[in-house]
Amino acid sequence: MTVALVTLKNMLLVGLVVVALPATVLAAPQLYETGPAEDAAFMRFVAAVPGAVEVAAGRNARLSLDPQNASTSWQPVRAKVALKATLNYAGGKQDAEVTVQPSEFVTLAVVPDEKGGWQVGVGREKPQDFSSHRVSLGLLNMAKGCTDATLKLAGKDVVIVNKAQPAQVERRMINPVSLGVDLFCNGQKAQEAVDLGNLRAGSRWTLLVVPEGKGWRLMPVLDRMP
Repeated sequence: MTVALVTLKNMLLVGLVVVALPATVLAAPQLYETGPAEDAAFMRFVAAVPGAVEVAAGRNARLSLDPQNASTSWQPVRAKVALKATLNYAGGKQDAEVTVQPSEFVTLAVVPDEKGGWQVGVGREKPQDFSSHRVSLGLLNMAKGCTDATLKLAGKDVVIVNKAQPAQVERRMINPVSLGVDLFCNGQKAQEAVDLGNLRAGSRWTLLVVPEGKGWRLMPVLDRMP
């Protein structure tokens, strides 16, 4: 994975298709100490909620995420060390602590919960599929109620990424094409098709599955390194 994110406010409805427009990636300060290159590990923060999210992390480092700057880029961190953060949103506060393993990429996301509040979700991945000629498309399921998130070609019964369980990432390499996708949760179509546009060779996308009302939606993230 890596970053440049799309939220609901950055999507345009065209007919029955949601067109995903990449938002600006936040130029965030380095939040944590980095470790030796041989133990390279990476972490990012994502806000999948409508308002501003305040993040306090590391040695008094702070940043703010909002729908226009909804994600940090991947940041190198020390592996095998407990990393703490405090996240503030909508008058509430939650503390989080994660340990990132060598070669691991961890997403810490503020997402709606399925009771009308919010929660902190953690997604972990050890990418093995970098390619300068193809596109890496991942599905990160941040919705507990969507027990088997599946991505299909828009309007067709063609599976692209199959059955991502809650808190898991499933990923697939595809050709660089213009792509629209449908999200299915628990065997049912969850929202109107999302148009990702023309995908460039060498790019990596992560599509977050997050709760919305009584259902679920996709939040496309164009992954970026610092």
